[in-house]
Amino acid sequence: MKKINYLFIALIITSCSTQQNENENLLPNIEIQFETGCESRESYSISIQTESGQLIAKKNEPNYYYGTKTDSIWTVNLDNTKINAVKNFILKAKILNGECPIESTSVDEYNITIENDTTYEIHGHCDWNGLDYFSIEKLLFKEHFNNLDYARNTLKDSVIKELKGQWIITGLNKELKRNDIVTMWRTDELDDLEKGMIIWNFSDSLSFGSLDNEIFDLTYSKKYQLLVAYGNVNLRISSGALVDSKGNMTIKNCGADFNIREIESEKIVLDYWWR
Repeated sequence: MKKINYLFIALIITSCSTQQNENENLLPNIEIQFETGCESRESYSISIQTESGQLIAKKNEPNYYYGTKTDSIWTVNLDNTKINAVKNFILKAKILNGECPIESTSVDEYNITIENDTTYEIHGHCDWNGLDYFSIEKLLFKEHFNNLDYARNTLKDSVIKELKGQWIITGLNKELKRNDIVTMWRTDELDDLEKGMIIWNFSDSLSFGSLDNEIFDLTYSKKYQLLVAYGNVNLRISSGALVDSKGNMTIKNCGADFNIREIESEKIVLDYWWR
C-alpha cells in the first residue's frame, strides 16, 4: 500500500513539474514595432503568438533583399533559448519604458504591445545592454539570416564572374545625370580599338582598371564592389588615391556608383547614380 502511495505522490510531483515547465515556456501574444532613422525612417516588425499549440515568431517587415529579389514573411518555432531571449527583451523594455536621451538626429522608437498587459513606448537612444531590436531579431531568425547571406553571396559571385574581362564603355560623358544609361560591351581585341574608346577591366579579385580617362576619369581607381542588399545590384567603382612615402593619402579621382539593370554575356547595361 505504501508503494502505491509513493507512486501516486511521484506522479503528482511529475505532473506538477511538467505543468510548471510548460507554463514557463508560455508567452502572451506580442507585437514589436520598431522605427529608426531621421528624415528617412525604416520600419521593422516582429509578432509572437501561439499557433496550433506551438509558440512562433514572425518577421513581418521589412523585406530583406538579395539583389532584386526579396524574402517573404519569416516564421520560426521558438525553443527555450529564444523564449528566454524574448522574456529578457520584454523585461528590459518594461524597465526602459518612456524617454531616453537623444544623441543624434537619428532616433529609435519602440512600440511593444503585450496581450493582457499594456503597450510600452520607448523613444530615444536607450542602453539596451545587448537586448535591442536588432539583437533579438538576429537571434530569433538566425537561420533565415544565414540563408539570406548565402543567397546574397551566391548572387555576388555570379555577377563577379560575368563582369570579369575587358569592356568597351559607351554612354559616358563629363556631365552624367542620375539614371543616365551607360553600356558595357565585352571585347578581347584591344589592338584594333579606335582611339578615344574607354576600356574598363574587371577581375574576379575585385580589382579594376580604366584606359583612356579623358571623359570620365578613373585613372587611379583600382578596386570595385558589388552591393546586393537593397533591391538592386549595385556596382561601386572606388575613388582613386596616391599614397606618398610618409603614408599621406591624396584623392586623385572620384569613383562612381551604378545600378546594374541588365547582364548578358557580351553586354551589361548600367544605370548611373552618382560619383
